[in-house]
Amino acid sequence: MASNISTTKEICPVVESIYTIGNKWSLVIIHNLMDQPKRFNELKTCIPGISSKVLTQNLSELQKSGIVEKKMIPDKPEKTEYILTEKGRDLRAVMMEMRTWGERWLVPAGIKNDEQFGTLGRMPENA
Repeated sequence: MASNISTTKEICPVVESIYTIGNKWSLVIIHNLMDQPKRFNELKTCIPGISSKVLTQNLSELQKSGIVEKKMIPDKPEKTEYILTEKGRDLRAVMMEMRTWGERWLVPAGIKNDEQFGTLGRMPENA
């Protein structure tokens, strides 16, 4: 009996998306860049529990994926900030859906998001 299994690798958009943005910190970093560019230390302050090493690794991966851009600002001393690319900003709808789902299923009744989660519980309005 002949097999119908294809020998070519099929690409699943969901799986590829998870590989690109689905690690523990990537979406948190993206969320924190939605409203405005941030410098490394600003990001580190916004994301409790992330080490400098892990933040650096994740920013590097997000840059390789074309989601985040490292922008040099000519100043004395020179400054670096991280900004979402068009591809990164296009994740806004995904982030909003995750917030809606989280509010429905994960946030205990009677607790205001911003009080419990700080910036992680709030989606920037102007991104």
